[in-house]
Amino acid sequence: PKTLFVHGYLTDDGQKMSKTIGNVIDPNKVIEQYGTDATRYYLLREIPSYSDGDFSDRRFKEVYNADLANGLGNVIARVAKLCETGNLTFDPPSSFSISQPVLDRLNEYRFHDALGVIWAVVEAIDKSLSQDEPWRLKGDDLKKTLEKQVVRIRQIAYELQMFLPETAEKILEQFKGPQVKSQPALFPRIP
Repeated sequence: PKTLFVHGYLTDDGQKMSKTIGNVIDPNKVIEQYGTDATRYYLLREIPSYSDGDFSDRRFKEVYNADLANGLGNVIARVAKLCETGNLTFDPPSSFSISQPVLDRLNEYRFHDALGVIWAVVEAIDKSLSQDEPWRLKGDDLKKTLEKQVVRIRQIAYELQMFLPETAEKILEQFKGPQVKSQPALFPRIP
């Protein structure tokens, strides 16, 4: 290795984890309950790279529902459904590269900030869908509107490969073209 990166400690609701106190979190149970990608997302997004970070079940569920279920999962489902309903076809992607803002943050080991850049695009797509109301469009207008979002989703999935490999693979497969079809929810909401 050419570089060694050491992150901070995980705390449990602000307290140092300790077997004596009994507040140690079993990562296997978290993964079993929520899945590997959701666990990776929480740890990489919520725990700053250069300091200690707090893990709580309550916060995990909040982040999961807000970012994964209502954020990424909802955007993917909405665009896929609109593409399927419109019976649209798209050219397969030619190539991808990591965007400079994401790459800059990765080079500084600021994983939470890199995910923040990616999530800003997810939020921009969601906002654009609400403003453009593509469900009211037909034909070329619908295709033109959704084509932009399909390209953005492919880029998001490409950049998510290092953070959420299983999820990224599902999205890339779903949006590879020529047709985009609806799939089961990527992240069902947690009650």
